[in-house]
Amino acid sequence: MTVSGVSACVKCSPVSTADLVTCHIADPRTTWAVGTFGAIAEFHRDAEESVALSAHGAVTPRGGISLRLGDTVRAIAWECPSSGDSWTHGVALCLPRDEGAMNVRTVVTELGPDAGALREDQRHAVLFDLGIGAAHCDVCVRTADREVLSVLRAAAGRPLLETGLFDALRELSPTRVFLSRLGRLEVCTPIPRPEGRTPDGPHTHVLRDLLRHRRTHSANVPLPECLVPCAEMFPANAIHDVHGRRQRFDLEKHENFQRLLAEYGDFSCMKAKCDTVSAIRAGRSPLEEPSYTRAQRLARRVALRQLAQIDGPSRTLAAWQKAFDCVKYCTIDTIGPIR
Repeated sequence: MTVSGVSACVKCSPVSTADLVTCHIADPRTTWAVGTFGAIAEFHRDAEESVALSAHGAVTPRGGISLRLGDTVRAIAWECPSSGDSWTHGVALCLPRDEGAMNVRTVVTELGPDAGALREDQRHAVLFDLGIGAAHCDVCVRTADREVLSVLRAAAGRPLLETGLFDALRELSPTRVFLSRLGRLEVCTPIPRPEGRTPDGPHTHVLRDLLRHRRTHSANVPLPECLVPCAEMFPANAIHDVHGRRQRFDLEKHENFQRLLAEYGDFSCMKAKCDTVSAIRAGRSPLEEPSYTRAQRLARRVALRQLAQIDGPSRTLAAWQKAFDCVKYCTIDTIGPIR
């Protein structure tokens, strides 16, 4: 099943989750994440950046990721609308809830030397769980610095939000270590100030207001209730560059992800997209599908945004946009997609 009406293919045609990860670990255009709703660590590297690669891991001077993939890991590809007329996508690497459960610590806790650190010279440094209480992710920091150790040890045994650590850690910027049952992601870059811009490379976000929701992931990402996302990958996006900036639509990148979506995505969402595209190309008027789930309605909106880039404007498409996705469509791509 394809959405664009053209053959979709990827250069390395993964046949298993392990192959999928190996393929994208080697691709500097893919961003990786480990975290929960309100606290996430992201790893990205530049194409020319020094990197130590393995089948399921990558380490640079700015951070790294290492994954352990067992037989029960399940890859789920997804898309959802984002700001303006854009969309985002990813592949969640999931485990059953019980298998993906972590330590759920609710106070700052000293864990001792980090024997699992990605760089051997960091394995003497001390790991602290910040105690955010996420079901499937331990959010930690690591340091060998005496000043930072003193601040963290003074907060030990208390809930994070009662310690004043948010402001202190921003200034001290210890290494952040996000752990799940599938592995770890480390970030060594400075923590930006609230008014500062997010770094282009590895970085973390910890948002206290969102942490209170106790969600494992955004409601816009359609994952089965029985699974938790223990790591995520974000392959090259057709409409944004690796730093999230808007770019001219890239048809090859679009088709690459549609192949992943067909292999690892939700069938009902794919069908909603295909039915929408078929109806518009046949010139049919917009018709609401009362049986559509929230995920299918989001998939329909994504289909409209992608079709605007692939086929260009039409009266039929405009009618569907008005009915189901009333946004101001960007004209950056009026000279046509990259093919």
